[in-house]
Order: sequence, then structure tokens, then C-alpha cells
Amino acid sequence: MSKAYTLIVIFCCSFLFSQTTIFGGVSGLSFRKNNVRDSILPTDTLTDKLMNFHLVHDPISGSFFKKLETGLNQPSLFIVSNKFGGSEKKVYGKIGSSIISTIGIDDFTDSLRINSPRIGSKIVAFTKNDHNHKINPIVFLNKRTDKKLLIPEILVFDTNLSTTDKQKVETYLSIKYGITINDISEKNYISSGNEIVWDSKKNKNYNFRITGIGRDELFGLYQKQSQNSEDDHLVISLGQVKATNKQNNSTLNHSSYLLWGDNNQTLSFKEADLISAHPKRDMKRMWKVQVKNTGNIPLKTHLYLSLTGLTPNDKIKLRVFSNESNYQNDISTDISGERLNDSLYVFKDAAWDTDDDGNDYFTFNLQDLQSDVPVQLTSTCTELGNGIVKISVPDNIFPFTYSLKSITTNQTVVNTTYGSSSPILFNSLAPDNYQLSIQRQGQADIIRTFDLEGIINQNIDSQYLWHGTPIELDLNTSAYQYTLTAPSGTVSHAAPYFLNGQGAYQLLIKNKLGCEITKTLSVLSQSEYDALQSTSLFKKITVSPNPSYDGNLTIKVELKAAKPLTIKIFNGLGVLVKQGQYNSASDFTIPMSIPAVVGYYNIKIFIPEEGKGVNFLIN
Repeated sequence: MSKAYTLIVIFCCSFLFSQTTIFGGVSGLSFRKNNVRDSILPTDTLTDKLMNFHLVHDPISGSFFKKLETGLNQPSLFIVSNKFGGSEKKVYGKIGSSIISTIGIDDFTDSLRINSPRIGSKIVAFTKNDHNHKINPIVFLNKRTDKKLLIPEILVFDTNLSTTDKQKVETYLSIKYGITINDISEKNYISSGNEIVWDSKKNKNYNFRITGIGRDELFGLYQKQSQNSEDDHLVISLGQVKATNKQNNSTLNHSSYLLWGDNNQTLSFKEADLISAHPKRDMKRMWKVQVKNTGNIPLKTHLYLSLTGLTPNDKIKLRVFSNESNYQNDISTDISGERLNDSLYVFKDAAWDTDDDGNDYFTFNLQDLQSDVPVQLTSTCTELGNGIVKISVPDNIFPFTYSLKSITTNQTVVNTTYGSSSPILFNSLAPDNYQLSIQRQGQADIIRTFDLEGIINQNIDSQYLWHGTPIELDLNTSAYQYTLTAPSGTVSHAAPYFLNGQGAYQLLIKNKLGCEITKTLSVLSQSEYDALQSTSLFKKITVSPNPSYDGNLTIKVELKAAKPLTIKIFNGLGVLVKQGQYNSASDFTIPMSIPAVVGYYNIKIFIPEEGKGVNFLIN
């Protein structure tokens, strides 16, 4: 009996605990475990303890049990751990009738599984709604056996919280620990004051690795520096980054936030492009920033970028686009990076939301020896439409050889050829995406890309069914400029591009050279759409599995008559990631594979007479 009493005393002293109180404006808190420390003792180490610049300690070595004064027949549970996922089920503890383990939460009537083969930091939010059983109000935590396991925070509410209240708690935890709650779901980040500090729908192409700094006094949140748990390449900090959040002496006003998410592309730099609206060697990954600033001057931060494989002569710039229009027109504020070591750069005092619209975009630009060589495409739009490509090169790069390959198929189109004059001339090139390589003796190759088909064959359907909600177009704004004219005459020059009702829309597509084409997009009623479907040559289209977890899929197509088939797969940004062409048949079973990058995709299936689109998800 004395041992049990001692156990309960230690438990109560070790954890912050309250009975049905209010936390961050959310009522019903019945249990909270919080053992994040901001101070560092001389004996402390950050090794294996770092979680978003907090020092996480778990001084409890035994198993602990607590019976609450309130029932848990419909609790809401929030738990943060650095070791969720994988296939091995290790039980962390029990809340009421819910078992918490590495692979999620099991309950008598509900379950929440984490479908991730990779073990990592996650926030699990689980709500049980069971009015038929009086669940024992028990909180039980197992003895910690894994020294690298961190569970810095558990929150249990004795009620089924509203969607908004759950998102408030998740927002607090996400910003505090640098753990994304969205992934590909559509959850807004909401402050205790009911303000949306990250709008998932408006930022739908950037809902990856959402991270932030912010201050919310009602939650006790004061995050001055942050990196995402999934990515150690980028850190954003108020002033110089410190070992822990508390050591950062910078200040931030209450109810101010700066959150950022990326487009899920790689951290590599694209080759310089001859036609794209973004011709420079920008990083493929682009970030969007959503800002809420209660101060009188713009928020300023340092950005730290860690990249390997760069040469001593390579220079990197931070490019900040103050709005969507500036991004599409390639107008940016640039900050040169200061190189701290072989792989780490710092970009100081970046000012955010200087135009007070609440949003910015940013990426990084590589300046290497080949970037500034003045290689230019000199063909007219008519010539490009006929497959005639002229590329001028400066006199100082002679002698050289060159070759041309298809980026889509990775096949060589023009073998290594001696460059005898300028411009380099290609005749009768098929519509495709190309890469030109210019080789010089003892020097780095000059690489340039150009796309002869994108302006015609994009991720854009010509017919849409009206369901009563706006339809957003997934357009490749990194390469093209768009103007959408609605039936009412309303014109949109910047994303998001919405089809807001039935009728015919005109979409003008233009590349860097000014070559343009106009497409008519029809939004139809159900009867109009059904009438068109009755004349379609497509009988049936299936894609399985959907969603996919590894990027493998099988596309089955049945046609009313034998036709040749083309399949193109576009990512959520409207960028082509895979295509295939198939000989004439009436039934097709086509296995395909794309990189297993989480996100939404659109599969376009074409026959000579028409095309269809199917949405596809990698989860």
C-alpha cells in the first residue's frame, strides 16, 4: 500500500495535471503530461533529445497509473512522439479503453492506424464517441524501455472536441514540435483566437512539411525558431539560431505567426530553361509562407540551408516572391547566402509580407559557372510550332560539341555533334521536353532545357461537371503564365484559378518567349455532361490501387473500338512526371510506377478523338 501511495505522489509531482480545466481556450482538459524543458544544465546533452529546439527529458523510469475524477466515454486524445510508425507494435500506454502503440491507437470500437513504414515524429489526435459504455477513467503509461523514445506531451480531454477545438490543439503542438499535422489532409491551422494561420485549401499545393514560428499566450506557445521533424535542411529563426528555443532572445508579438510549407519537390536545382517563365537555376522545391503579424514592422528572420555536393565556387541566393503575380512574372527580392561551412548557408534578415497580403513564396537559386553563359533560343513561335529550334551560343565557348536528349524518355535524339557555327539548328523536332548539353574540353557542361509540347498538352481538361462548388485548376505556374476569362468577363491573372459556375471559360497560356495559345474550358450541367458521355469512345477506366503507398499502379482502359492510347501522369503542380504510348487496342492493362512522393496526381488518358482524366493519390 505504501509503495502504491509513493507511486501516485511521484506521478503527480512529475506531470502537470488538472481536472476538466480550460487549455488554450479549449475546455475539458482532464490530463496533461508535459516534460519539455527549455533550460540546459552543464550535464545535459542534445544528442537524441532534440525535438524542434526544445530539450526533451523524461525523468520517469517506472510505470504510472492515474484514475481521473471524470469519465472517459468520449475523450479526445493528443499525443506527440518521435517514434510512431513502422511495423513493430510497442505499447506506450492506455487512456481509458484506448491502447496507444507505435502503430497508432486501438479501441474497442475504433482504431487509428499510422500507415507509415518509416518511424518518425508524429502528432496523433484521436477522438472516441461511445455513449453506450462507461469507460474507466484511467491514464496509464508504461515504463520507458527505449532511451531514444520521446513523448514530450500528452493531452486528454473528457469530451469529444469540436473540429475547430481539435485543430487549435493540433496547431499548438505542430508549431511547438515542428511536426506537420496536414500531410495531404485538409486541416487548417487555427490559433486560440480562432484565426486561421495556415489555410489548407488556399495553400493546397504547399501542404508538406508545414512548420512555423509563433506566439500564442493562451497556449503558452512562444516558438522563435523551428525546423520540421521530417527535414533538417531548413531552419528559420528570429535572429541567430540557438541550441534551444529559450536561448533565442529575439521577441515576437502575441498572436503573430509565420508558417511555411513546401510543394514536395526535391531539393535539387533545375537546369536553366530557355522557354520557362522561371528560366534560372532555381531549386525545384518552392515554399509558401503565410504570415500574421500584429507588429508595426515586417517580420524578419534568418534562414539556414544545409546542402551537400556544392563546389567552393557555387553561390546560392534566397529568392522571395511577395505575391503570386510576382512569382509568375519571376520578380523577386534576392538575398545572397553567407557560407558558414562546406554545406551550411545563412540568409540574414529576410523581411516577410512587405505588401501586407499575408502570403509570400520563396526558393533558392544556384549560381554556378555555367549559369551565366548567354545561351539563348532565337526561334519564332511559328518556328517552334513546326519543330524548328535555333539556339545561339557566344563566340567564346568555341570549340564545343553538343547533344540532345528527350527528358521524358531519357533517349538521345541527336548524338554528339561538332558545333561549327551559331545558332545551333534543330529541324523537325517532335513535341517533347528536351535537354541540350554543350560540352567543352576541361570545363563543366552547359545544360539548357526547353519544352515544345507543354504549352499544348497540359494538365487541363476541356470539360468539367458542375457540382456547385468552385473547381480549381492545377496549372504549371513555374513554367507558364495564365490568364483565365470567365463567362461573366471576370479576368484572373494569378492563382488560384477557379471555375466558379457553368459556361465557357477562356484560358490563355503563354511562355517566356510570348508564344501563346487559348483553350476553351466548358463547365457543364449533369444533363449536358451525360449527353457527351453517351458519345464517348471510352467504356471504362479503372486505376488500382488508389490510393497507392509505393507509387505502383495499374491502369485498365476499355474502349468501344480499337485505338492507340497515350497516358500522362501529372503531379499536383501540373508538372508531367510520367507518360507512355501504346499501340492500337480496345482493352489495355498497363502497370506503371512513379516515385512514391506523397500527394495528389492526375492521370490523363488520350485517344486521338478525346481524353479523360482520373485523380490518383499516393498516401
